[in-house]
Amino acid sequence: MKQFIIFLAVSTLLLILVNIYLSKRYARLIRNYNSRVSEKAAAYILFSGLSVFLSSLFFQNWIYRYRLLTLPVRYISAFYIGMVIYSLLIFLAGDSVAFLGSFFKIPKKIGFVFSRIYAKGLLVPVTAALITLYAFYNAVNFKVTNYEISIDKRSSLESVEAVMISDLHVGTSIGKKEIVKIKSMIEDLSPQIVFICGDLFDHASNEEIMKSSAEALGSIRSEYGTYFVTGNHEYYLGNISKVLSYFEGTGIRVLQDEMIMIDDFYLAGRKDIRERDRAALEKILEGADKERPIIVLDHQPNAIDEAAENGVDLLLSGHTHNGQLFPFNYIVGLANHTHYGIVEDGTFNAVVSSGIGTWKYPVRTGSSSEIVRIRINFIK
Repeated sequence: MKQFIIFLAVSTLLLILVNIYLSKRYARLIRNYNSRVSEKAAAYILFSGLSVFLSSLFFQNWIYRYRLLTLPVRYISAFYIGMVIYSLLIFLAGDSVAFLGSFFKIPKKIGFVFSRIYAKGLLVPVTAALITLYAFYNAVNFKVTNYEISIDKRSSLESVEAVMISDLHVGTSIGKKEIVKIKSMIEDLSPQIVFICGDLFDHASNEEIMKSSAEALGSIRSEYGTYFVTGNHEYYLGNISKVLSYFEGTGIRVLQDEMIMIDDFYLAGRKDIRERDRAALEKILEGADKERPIIVLDHQPNAIDEAAENGVDLLLSGHTHNGQLFPFNYIVGLANHTHYGIVEDGTFNAVVSSGIGTWKYPVRTGSSSEIVRIRINFIK
C-alpha cells in the first residue's frame, strides 16, 4: 500500500508538470493561430481534466457507489489522459524534427508547410484526439490470437483445443453487451476447455455485473468445462469469500492453489502472487506424475522460473495488458519476467495474454483486446 501511495504521489507530480508544459504549448498555438479563444483556456481545460482524473484515482471507492458519477468520470478521465499522453508525444516529436532540421538546409516551401501545420496549426490537438477516439474503439474491438503448442509428453489425447481469457475488469470497457459478445465468440471457437486467468472483477464491478458475467461465462459449452483463478484485483475488493461466491452454481470451477486431473492431463490453479498464504508450486503439484502433461494457471507471469523448475509444461497468465497504452507496451516488460506472447524454454512453454478488458479506463492503443485460442498437442 505504501508503494502504491508513493506511485500515486510521483505520478501526480509528473502530471502537474506535464500539464504546465502543455498549457504553455497550447497557449502558444492559440496565439499563433490568431484565435479569439483566451490563451488561458488550455490551462483551464487541462487542469479541469487533471482534477477529474485524480478524483478517479483517489476517490474511486466513493465514486463507484454512484453510477451517475462513474461513467462521466471514467470517460472524461480516459479522454484527458489520452490527450495528455499523445499531445506530449507529438509535441516532443515535432520539436525533435524541428531541432534536427536546424542542422540542414530545408527548402523554404517545406519549412513553411511544417510551420503552418505544426507550429501554427491544429495538428497536435486533432491528431491526439483522433488517437484517443481510436483507443476507445480498440478497447472493445475483440480479436482472436492463435497459438499452437506441443507438449513432449505422452497422452491418450492427441490434442486439446483451449481458450483463455483474462483481465476483463467487468464494468470498465466490458459491460453486459460485451460479455454476451465474448461468450458468443468463444463458443464459435468450439473449445474443449476454457480458462479465465484472473481479474475478471475489480473496483468498477458492481454486484449485478459480477453475478451476470459469472453466470454468462459459466454457461459456455465445452467438453472439459471452465476454470478460473483469481487475480490481484479480486483481492483488492476486500472480501475474497464474497467474490468467489459469485461463481457458485455457474459452471465455473475456481482453482485456489490446487491441482486436478482432467482426462489425461493435470491442471493446477494458483492464488495471485500478492496473496501471503499462496502455496509453493512444488506443494500444489505434490503427487503428480511428471510423465503426464501439466498445465498451470497463474494470473501474473512473475513465477515462470518456478513453473519451469517444477516440470510444468504450459503456464497461462495475463495481468500485464501488454502495456494497454502506447508507449507503455514497451516499458511494461521491465516490470515483468515477460510481458506478452509466447515463451519457449526447452520443453517448457508459457503464454501471456494482453487481456480482453482494460484496467481503470476504457482505452487501449498499445495492444489488442484478445481472446487466446491454443491448440495443445501431445505425443500420442
